[in-house]
Amino acid sequence: MEQPTSSQPNRVVGVSRSSVIWVLLAGVFFGVGYAASPLTVWFLGSVVVLSAWGIRGLSVRERNWVLGILTLAIVTRLLLIFSLFLATEPFEMASFFWDGDGVYYKQRADWIRQVWLGNQIAPLDYDRAFFRGYGWTSYLYVLAYVQYWFGEAPYAIHLFNVFLSLSVAVVLFRLIRVGYGKATALLGLLLLLFMPTPLLWSVSALKESLYVFLIMLGLVGTVLAVRGPTMTRRAVGVCAVIIAFATIDGVRGGGDLLLALAIVGGLVGAIATRRLSVAVLVVALLPFVTYGVLRTDAIYPRIKSELEIAAVQHIGHVKTVGNSYRLLEQRFYVDAAREIAITSWTPVDQVRYVVKAVASFIAMPLPWQARSTTEVLFLPLQIIWYLMVFFAVVGSVAGLRRDPFVTCMLVATVAIGAVAIAIYSGNIGTMVRLRDTLVPFVVWLSAEGIVTTGSAWRAARWRNLVYLRTPAH
Repeated sequence: MEQPTSSQPNRVVGVSRSSVIWVLLAGVFFGVGYAASPLTVWFLGSVVVLSAWGIRGLSVRERNWVLGILTLAIVTRLLLIFSLFLATEPFEMASFFWDGDGVYYKQRADWIRQVWLGNQIAPLDYDRAFFRGYGWTSYLYVLAYVQYWFGEAPYAIHLFNVFLSLSVAVVLFRLIRVGYGKATALLGLLLLLFMPTPLLWSVSALKESLYVFLIMLGLVGTVLAVRGPTMTRRAVGVCAVIIAFATIDGVRGGGDLLLALAIVGGLVGAIATRRLSVAVLVVALLPFVTYGVLRTDAIYPRIKSELEIAAVQHIGHVKTVGNSYRLLEQRFYVDAAREIAITSWTPVDQVRYVVKAVASFIAMPLPWQARSTTEVLFLPLQIIWYLMVFFAVVGSVAGLRRDPFVTCMLVATVAIGAVAIAIYSGNIGTMVRLRDTLVPFVVWLSAEGIVTTGSAWRAARWRNLVYLRTPAH
């Protein structure tokens, strides 16, 4: 064994003293950190593994870009959570002001955890903890289970959603990079991690991060099951799809139907767009086939019933406190007769309702609808949303040439999710919050649209320069 000599003063038994010092400091840091917050230490270790997987196989320059984006995204989110810790009174269950039901979820999860640990809680708290009526979601069990193993974490529990949102961004980055190219993937990663609303939701205690993660798991699992280079990877993809379908409906009702339609839409769209003639035929026949299916006795009554439920819920949103918008005629908002009026509405009323709901989903809130300071401050973000929608349309067309399967699944996810959210909404704030669950899928289509538009503009500019420099004959 090599012995330290005078020419090697900083080496001890073949290892540099600086390395030993750094290892000891790291051990002390993680030891103290684990004693203070085990969940935080597990989060840091998990994001290191996630980042290492995310940059695997990339060039040095691209790896540096991705690592820089991820590091800045992680630090930004950690600072936001730390600011919550500094601004909150000790022993107070609190969350961010934009977090909505975050405090309610954290409190209920803590009650469930106390019951699992065998501790006594008040009977009223017990009833509230396990109440399966309005507001129930299996996400409560997830929060309780995480803290059951890692201890009470009123602030570090936010890191669970941070990890889920980072996972969505990194996994979709890898998927989009294969289908759309490096530029689109890198731009999409940057937009998804630093757009204001997705950033704020990622540090919340709400169920949206888990819901989006499960949709991503189902979509990526489907791609892996269909395109996996080996049987092992295809089996992993199938398992991912099964896990997504088995859990997503508990997090949010109807999530399994949305995921199923998105996958079917991707498969059908990929087949239909292989040839131009087939695509034109499908587009031409789709309205007639849809009309014929909706007219059948097996389908129309179910859709009518669901639309009636959605319309009644929409009217309820309009009647509650907050900035709301209307999609129906005034007679439907009369308290004494609203349910009777809804059950007697005509197919024309139903079509008009769905069309106005989807249009409102895209357009709301309009600039002149801002009533509070928060809504005024939100207007620049609404402009960003309009631009995203525009470039997403461009990106959808361009994406069909590059990767029809992934493009059709993204488009189907956004379209079906938009309709599902739009027909049940009536409150602008709630609708915008739910709309943001589709941003992680819109953003990649928008990035492809931006890259495609930029490439076309540069090509046109180059052609003009060549034309101007060419001597006239």
